[in-house]
Amino acid sequence: MRGAAERGHLVIGLGDFNMIPLSLAHRIIETHSPVRDVWRVLYPDSSVGAAKDKVEQLRNVPMPNAEFNITKNGATCDSALNTWRWNKGHSQRLAKGENVQIPSTVEDPNAKRLDYIFFSSGSRRDTATGQQTSDWTLKEANVGMTARHPTLFCSLSDHFSVEATLVRNLNSSPTTTEHTLDIPETYLPINYYDEILTMITKYEARERTQRRLRMGHFGFQLCLTIGCLVGVWWSPRNYVSFILMLISSLSLSVGVIEGLLGGLFVSSELRALKEFEWGVRSTRERAAEAGQKNEVLELS
Repeated sequence: MRGAAERGHLVIGLGDFNMIPLSLAHRIIETHSPVRDVWRVLYPDSSVGAAKDKVEQLRNVPMPNAEFNITKNGATCDSALNTWRWNKGHSQRLAKGENVQIPSTVEDPNAKRLDYIFFSSGSRRDTATGQQTSDWTLKEANVGMTARHPTLFCSLSDHFSVEATLVRNLNSSPTTTEHTLDIPETYLPINYYDEILTMITKYEARERTQRRLRMGHFGFQLCLTIGCLVGVWWSPRNYVSFILMLISSLSLSVGVIEGLLGGLFVSSELRALKEFEWGVRSTRERAAEAGQKNEVLELS
């Protein structure tokens, strides 16, 4: 998204990001690329999580109802109006063909926003005045797909959609030309990068434990397989030999799967974590250097 914005393009990044507003992932996106969450542009005081979440409770706002969550908070997931999130009783009534209706005034403590549209307009520079203007502007944003199926009476998806209207700026001079922007490098506060590095260390320790356990399981299953095969030689009955061979085959299969997971997939995950850690540490160093330069400028 940053690269596209630097080339002066209209940038739209959208989808189910599985994050709440102003979370660490959300801050990373808006800091390291010049895009903005369209909902927070229009509704800067909207919720930062479900009403039952601690991060939202710290805001000391009243319990929202379902309509407020949709129209003001942009809640797309776990809404009380979404049939896929209903309790067992309502779901059973719906399965029997009953058109169950939930009032929009019902309290909605679980609804939150996980779906986003990030937006950054391309810019043009007027060759006559030298001024830069945005090609596109944000007009409105809303939650969509709230209607239910006409015959099944169920919601169309387990998430509502988020929709935005962008308006093309047609008032620019015909002599304007596409301009490549020099977007300044922006950084998160240093403690945010430390938080990411702490998370990486936690995940890395978990993955290493998983690898040890899986490789240990592989070794145990291999020994069990060999032991069963050796036991066949002294088997007193044919059915005992059959049981030993069956255990040997199953043990070898499980061992091979565990060996592949531990030796290949977990190792690949660890390498990816190391690469990501290197990128975060490098960015942290640049952020620290930029902070020191700003301090020097302020002192001077």
